[in-house]
Amino acid sequence: MFRRLVVVLAVTIAVTAPLAAIASCGSENCPLDRVSFWDESRLSLELTEQYIDQDQPRVGTHDAVVGAIPAHHDEVRTVNRITSARAAYRPSRSWTVSAALPFVNRTHEHIHNHMGVPEYQRWNYAHVGDLEALAVRRFAAGPEAKRAFFLTAGFKAPTGVTEVEEVDGDQPEPSARPGTGSWDVLAGLGAEWTLRGPGAGREMPIRAGVNGRWNGRGTENYQVGAELTGYLGTEVAVTSAASVLLQTNLRIKAKDDVGDFFAEAGNTGGTAVYVSPGVKFAIGRQLSLYGLVQLPVYQRVNGIQIVSDSNLYFGVSRAIL
Repeated sequence: MFRRLVVVLAVTIAVTAPLAAIASCGSENCPLDRVSFWDESRLSLELTEQYIDQDQPRVGTHDAVVGAIPAHHDEVRTVNRITSARAAYRPSRSWTVSAALPFVNRTHEHIHNHMGVPEYQRWNYAHVGDLEALAVRRFAAGPEAKRAFFLTAGFKAPTGVTEVEEVDGDQPEPSARPGTGSWDVLAGLGAEWTLRGPGAGREMPIRAGVNGRWNGRGTENYQVGAELTGYLGTEVAVTSAASVLLQTNLRIKAKDDVGDFFAEAGNTGGTAVYVSPGVKFAIGRQLSLYGLVQLPVYQRVNGIQIVSDSNLYFGVSRAIL
């Protein structure tokens, strides 16, 4: 059984390692399969925290220095601290609906090259972001429902703040603000297999899926590029209260359409993959705590962008019913 576990985890990494990892000049989030999806509760509340420090300029697949490719704006650093509140309701075993609202605390720095004169600009702001709602349809298959398939559909609404405090009369890129001002459409499909895990009576789920996102036009006619994300992950029980988590996460993002904002579309978009190990602790039957770290295995960006060396993701989930 231990050998089977090792093989499964090795395959999880091997399937995705040749793919890639991403950054964006404006903002970033963790492309994770939500850990709360393992929850069988009817109603649950979740609070998560993401910390992403984008401070390394990158050209293509190589590290670079600020301004390595001359541009109107030379990106220096973006620190994202995103706190999200999520509620999930499961009216039946076949359906789950959820809604999440983020609070974005962000520091954004770049150099504005104004008529050949570099001007350092730094923004600090903390505001409500855009509301996201999802519906998941589960189709069970196989003996004792050891296999299941999922269809996901949802949207992002323009509830977030789109105007922040100006610095020298300027605002950061629309993609770096708490809200994009656009309606976005989300859709995806996935599958889950439940295997016998290590230890008597323990089960080990394997989940895989792919999700797409089309972003509408928002603030200043700016349109964030469409995204394709994928994941493959598992949760392995170590004790009755502790589990080891492992995911690999892929993101492919198209270039932005900068609309009426003075920005370089060629410095947006790219391809991304992370290996994301973590742990989860259950406190009784209703409360769970978890944390993951995302480590890039390969990074490729269009033009020049800033990337992070790692991303941190923490959460607490509480079953109400």
